[in-house]
Amino acid sequence: MMPVQPRLGAQLWLEQDADAQRVEFLVGQAAESGLDLLRIFLMWPWMEPAPGQWVYDPFDAAFEAAERHSIGIKATLTANSGPWHIGTPSLLHSTTLTLDSSQRPAMRRYIENCVRRYRDSPALQQWNIWNEPLNNVTPPNSGTAHRTDEHRRAWRLLLEERYGDIRRLNRRWRTGYEDFTAIDFPEDLPHPAHRGNVWESYAPWLDDWRLRVRCLHDELAWVAEAVSSIDPQTPLCINPPDTLANHASVGYDLADLATVADVLGASFHAPWQLTFAPREAHVPLVVAGTSLLASASGGRSVELTEFQTGNTYYAGRVPLGMRQSDISSFFLAPLLAGAESATGWSLNTRRQDFEAGDWGLLDDADQLGYRTEGVRRVRDALQKLDEQVGTWQPAEPQAVVLTSEISQAVQLVTAFRMPSIPGRQVNDAIHGSALLTVELLRLGVPSAMAPAATLRSRPGTPPGLLVVSHMTAWDEDLVDELDRRVRAGAVLLLDGTSGHKTPDAALHRPWPGALTDRLGLRATGLFTDPAGFPVASFGAPVGRFPLTVCEYEFSDPAWSALEHFRLSQHGFAPCVWTRPLGQGRVILAAGPLGPAVLHDEGSRALARQLLSESVQVHPPTRPLSPSTMALPMYGDRLDAVGIFAPPAADRGGQPLRLALPPGSYLDVWSGAAVNVGIAGEASLEATDGIAVLVGEGLAPVQGQDTGVTP
Repeated sequence: MMPVQPRLGAQLWLEQDADAQRVEFLVGQAAESGLDLLRIFLMWPWMEPAPGQWVYDPFDAAFEAAERHSIGIKATLTANSGPWHIGTPSLLHSTTLTLDSSQRPAMRRYIENCVRRYRDSPALQQWNIWNEPLNNVTPPNSGTAHRTDEHRRAWRLLLEERYGDIRRLNRRWRTGYEDFTAIDFPEDLPHPAHRGNVWESYAPWLDDWRLRVRCLHDELAWVAEAVSSIDPQTPLCINPPDTLANHASVGYDLADLATVADVLGASFHAPWQLTFAPREAHVPLVVAGTSLLASASGGRSVELTEFQTGNTYYAGRVPLGMRQSDISSFFLAPLLAGAESATGWSLNTRRQDFEAGDWGLLDDADQLGYRTEGVRRVRDALQKLDEQVGTWQPAEPQAVVLTSEISQAVQLVTAFRMPSIPGRQVNDAIHGSALLTVELLRLGVPSAMAPAATLRSRPGTPPGLLVVSHMTAWDEDLVDELDRRVRAGAVLLLDGTSGHKTPDAALHRPWPGALTDRLGLRATGLFTDPAGFPVASFGAPVGRFPLTVCEYEFSDPAWSALEHFRLSQHGFAPCVWTRPLGQGRVILAAGPLGPAVLHDEGSRALARQLLSESVQVHPPTRPLSPSTMALPMYGDRLDAVGIFAPPAADRGGQPLRLALPPGSYLDVWSGAAVNVGIAGEASLEATDGIAVLVGEGLAPVQGQDTGVTP
């Protein structure tokens, strides 16, 4: 019998010649490891090696073995990675969109064959309709963008909808088209001698982001329709791989993507997607990314579809080894943060070509070892947690860090032409916002990332803190919502490079756009120093703002400086100010706060101090040790909190210290009792850097007043 809600999974890598005996052995090893989900790729090049010749043997064996071992199957379709005979030789798997519309009949035939064959299998849990969907930008002078007839039709329709009158397009694009029938793509628009010039209009490239969003949506929706027309019951999933990258660079509107499937997943591979941060931040970053999925999903389920479960040597921008404690943390933390499942890549290593020998949860001889022991420990801890607290859910976010895809699009186009410098890099906004979320989690504050466009419709208790960092471009609708929430009692932490431009890349005058009159200030401009701007607090260094700070004029006497924050090498001028607004408060930092943490590890102190100043309700469980994250949960019977830190070996053997309400608690990870006296502190051995405490009062009171009027 299948588990009611399978939670722990891994990719089962099936070679083309895998026989039933080998598949049975691997699935048995998965079951022995504590897994109750296996993801398999229904590899089209292996399934149809010649036109009309269908070979299902290894896939049939996987479904049958999974059923015997009560393991669910997440079946991944590879319709965008066809065999040689549809015109895509040599490549086993790709992330490109459909290369030619003439391939669609063969693609649909493949999808229909897969769905009809496996829809009735008791093991089937989910259709992953497209692995790691993205639609990359092709910057000026960086090669030929692949454009199809379908893209050209979508381009014409999009521009007609957006501009209505060709004269409006010509004015903004600086062109002379007579109608919308044959408008060039942005890479072909300027004279060849002018391509990539800084004086090109930004508008064609901003519209190209909108086109890539639409084409990606249409591709996924086409596959979803083909699957659901045959199997309307099984949930559909997608797993975008660049959730924590500049969304405009990969064609994402995350909230739009979520509408295509029932489950919004993601790939978070430390060697690929998390290389911007030190190792001890990787698990908190996955939690931050999971929260972004949940915020964008519109109430749909979210999951962690892929993460690293074995050593990498050949793969990744920064190859990385995985210890037992890493495996356990990557599985457990996103589940405690609200993911319905976590699936590692991969159960077993592939045998040939790229990544052979990499990623395996099993060793290279397909044997159990210390990595699989990390999974078993998670399985056992989850069972104990369920027994102790009943049904549980993560605490509601008390702080939300906002992101903006249109702002990232403006940053992307600006970055095309300029050298990459800390403080203006293409990923500075999203990476910095993710790291600010990490610091909030390390303060013990239940926190989430969220697309700014979803703020107005965000359900639940209003968050007490809103963080806006390095959001270059915004519109008045967002400002209206920020203003409303602050006047209702929220704190807005805003930095000096936010609100500089409109979504059409025009300078707000005055800026920050639409906020100047409401707040009684205006930015007179930016002051730049490539060496950055060191910041001191109470005379001690706490980091530096990279590249630039904003200079302000304040017209409302409600503003005052937070006097301890000073630019230590620029006349000890103040660099953080605050004012009340309605029932709430605004805190304004002169420089880009998220990019400061991204580019200078020492700036964590600056971020933590500013975030601490901004939090209105301090949580009952707070980490006191460095680089330690708390994830509080509400249970039917008791509260719980997951604690994640570097393992003891990385802490120099130091214990973990936590602020906790006085009382007695059970750590279901280690089985130890934790008694907290009236001083309200506990010291845990936490050899793995993990604890899951169960008891009363560990999480904020559900529905607790955050000081904000709904």
